[in-house]
Amino acid sequence: MLNPNSRSALKRVAASLLGMGQTRLELMGVELAQARQATVSTVLWGVVVVMATAFASLFLGMAMVVLAWDSHRLAAILACMVAYVLLALWGYSRLKAALAAQPPLFEATIAEFGRDRQAILDSMSDTASGPSSPTAPSAGGPI
Repeated sequence: MLNPNSRSALKRVAASLLGMGQTRLELMGVELAQARQATVSTVLWGVVVVMATAFASLFLGMAMVVLAWDSHRLAAILACMVAYVLLALWGYSRLKAALAAQPPLFEATIAEFGRDRQAILDSMSDTASGPSSPTAPSAGGPI
């Protein structure tokens, strides 16, 4: 059986752990909401940019082909194709860089869990070593 002091200490530890878990879950929820909001905004603006760029480049390509129809229609069509390929490669490289630069999801929550774990391990090692007793000076040595 546990004595009353051990039981109350165990209850305090359990309450602290539950409180820490609740705080971390709330932090995770905030991070998830921020990530969701940023993702929705990015996707919407991305769709706007893609649609505007697609229409602009389509009409630019058509204008080039129409202007060069009598003399160099094949060259105009090939130039449009090369421009679209280069634009696609540039867009792919930008997208890849943007995805690589994103921080990991729940980065702050994971860091907090790591600090909590370290604090618990540190407190357990302090408790395991016990209080150190000061050594008494020897009778023949200086005081």
